[in-house]
Amino acid sequence: MEQKKNTILLVGLFSFLLGLVPMARAQIPQWEKCERFIEPASEELLDPEPRGPVDVTADQVESEKEGISIFSGDVKFRRRGQWLDADEVHYDKPNNTVKAFGDVRYQDATVDVISDSAKVNLETDIGVAENARYFLRDYHARGEAAEVEREGSAKSELQDATFTTCDIGDNAWQLKASQVSLDHEEGVGWARHARLKLWDVPILYAPFLRFPIDDRRKSGFLVPSVGSSSNSGVDISTPYYWNIAPDRDATITPRYLSERGPMLEGELRYLNPRNQGKIQGSILPHDDRKGDYRGAFSYQHTGSPWSRWFTNLDINLVSDDTYFEDLGNSLSIASTTYLNNQLDVSYQGEGWYALGRFQGFQTIDRTIPGFSRPHQRLPQLLVDGFFPDRFLGLDLDFHGEVVNFQRDALPNGVRLDLWPTVSLPFRTPGTFFTPSLGVRDTRYFLDDTPPGTDNTVSRTLPVFSIDTGAVFERSLSLWGSRLRQTLEPRAYYLYIPFENQEDFPVFDSAPLDFYFARLFQPNRFTGADRLNDANQLTLAVTTRLLQSSTGDELLRASIGQIQFFRDRKVTLPGFPEETDSSSSIIAEMAARLAPEWSLRGELRFDPHQERADLGSAELRYRGKGGSLLNMGYRFRRQLLEQVDISGRYPITKNWSVVGRWYHSIADDRLLEVLGGVEYDSCCWAIRLVGRSYITNIEGDRNNSVMVQLELKGLGNLGQNVESLLRRTVLGYGEQF
Repeated sequence: MEQKKNTILLVGLFSFLLGLVPMARAQIPQWEKCERFIEPASEELLDPEPRGPVDVTADQVESEKEGISIFSGDVKFRRRGQWLDADEVHYDKPNNTVKAFGDVRYQDATVDVISDSAKVNLETDIGVAENARYFLRDYHARGEAAEVEREGSAKSELQDATFTTCDIGDNAWQLKASQVSLDHEEGVGWARHARLKLWDVPILYAPFLRFPIDDRRKSGFLVPSVGSSSNSGVDISTPYYWNIAPDRDATITPRYLSERGPMLEGELRYLNPRNQGKIQGSILPHDDRKGDYRGAFSYQHTGSPWSRWFTNLDINLVSDDTYFEDLGNSLSIASTTYLNNQLDVSYQGEGWYALGRFQGFQTIDRTIPGFSRPHQRLPQLLVDGFFPDRFLGLDLDFHGEVVNFQRDALPNGVRLDLWPTVSLPFRTPGTFFTPSLGVRDTRYFLDDTPPGTDNTVSRTLPVFSIDTGAVFERSLSLWGSRLRQTLEPRAYYLYIPFENQEDFPVFDSAPLDFYFARLFQPNRFTGADRLNDANQLTLAVTTRLLQSSTGDELLRASIGQIQFFRDRKVTLPGFPEETDSSSSIIAEMAARLAPEWSLRGELRFDPHQERADLGSAELRYRGKGGSLLNMGYRFRRQLLEQVDISGRYPITKNWSVVGRWYHSIADDRLLEVLGGVEYDSCCWAIRLVGRSYITNIEGDRNNSVMVQLELKGLGNLGQNVESLLRRTVLGYGEQF
């Protein structure tokens, strides 16, 4: 009957609770350690958009005078996406109101509500629920309210309300307020007499609290950060978030360092349809330790002003050469030598790419002499193109570049580099054969050359190569699994005639590090200032073990070497000619030993000196429950030898220890050590970490102790220890 169907509009009364969902959106943690509040009674409830006909059942239906109908005895309203149960429902047709009594329960895709009674006006959509309990399944949040009143879809009022993300029976933390007002149109809420309790102990009181209730950003103070380090003493930050506009925001952070003084940091972000960027800055007016002003500035911008056009801007500046040592927070930042400043404008065509660049550097280590500092590119113009399957199946490749190199110390000048290449690939399902021929023409127009010397030099050389290989497969069975093994031999011949290049300047060239992929590259130098002479043959082979059913790679191992048919005379200043008849042997391997274990390694062996020049090995374990182990070893002859061990070990269901030990064997120096303990439960976590790391080449250290209390679904108190652990402990925070 019609009045039965209309009664389903009672569910609108309970939709006020949906306004509480965004309170947990500030942070959406994982809820693996939590118990489900209430399981959905039906898969139909998971439909996020209620629709379809309404079904109403009741043990008894009575019609009284003056248009009141009474449904009693296990009253059930059913609609796809919405369910409502009650012991008794009164429908007042003349006043268009509905009252529900006795174990009133509402369910939809995200929320469960239980209350003693409810009343709603179906015409004005104003309703009240008494003694309501709510459960937000997706965000694992729950709470209670003595009374909830909703004024249509715009506003809601909650009296004596609570909110927590803890399991039922566990109120490790709870937010209480005598009154909560929710403005759904503006996306904000107000709480009066708000109290935050930890284990029933009040730790925070606010007579008036404003907070967001949806994804729209709101201005206001963020959670303060407190820490301590040997470099700066007690460190207190109180960030303020400013929602300037839908496409712009800023964070202003007053910061106090007890041993250095007050500091101000800021960040401005913007996001437009065709560009986005971030501006960051910091200022310490007077460093009590250094006795001077300190500051930093950075600006990153990327955009696409027109179709196929792209821009990139990267500006970075600091006030002094020890800024990162004193005020940075990681080993890698503290060891920064140069800061990049760059503007790029590029165009992406059909098979080709063009780039215009202005690039300079700020040298942080001012002890570096001028002739060792990098050149600025003012400007650089670059064009790359690849056009496959052209006339007679030819592949055409082109590289062109012109750069104006400038710095305080000579040499300076313009370099023009053109390198067209044509190749003819032959391919079958199991083989390939690709001969290539290119010509590289490089010309220099130098500034301020000594008297009697030519200010223009040039080089034009052919580059010929043949790249060929095959793939063989066989099936086998190991450890009860059907596998497929491949054998992939490859040969690469390269010929480039010799030309004396000693008079050529060195603007941006350096020796390429020698690794497996380098076996198949035509030049052993970066940049265009040197083009090696070559008459050589690379022989390499790769084998793989693949899971037959899925194609997953279980093992990959490669080994290769270059055979030289003549000495290599082209070198960089200070490097001797290379006369060995063959290169070092390069081997690399990656294996998945088990679902939780992986192994990766690399070795560079010099057969002439019968010694290893470079090696690395990394063993990783990823266990269930968040257990981690990373064991790494790196070796480079006469340069470094390091061991890096990090991991996380769960002691119990909730307690874990975490740590890192990063040691330099070459000079017997501990680069970084970190150790801590964390407790992680359903709705809260605490992390305590001690850390010490080297900040400069002299071996000065920064020691600190950090603590973070995380109230899941609400926010963090203390320093961001979790972010630090993600940077220093490989795999921390990743899902298995």
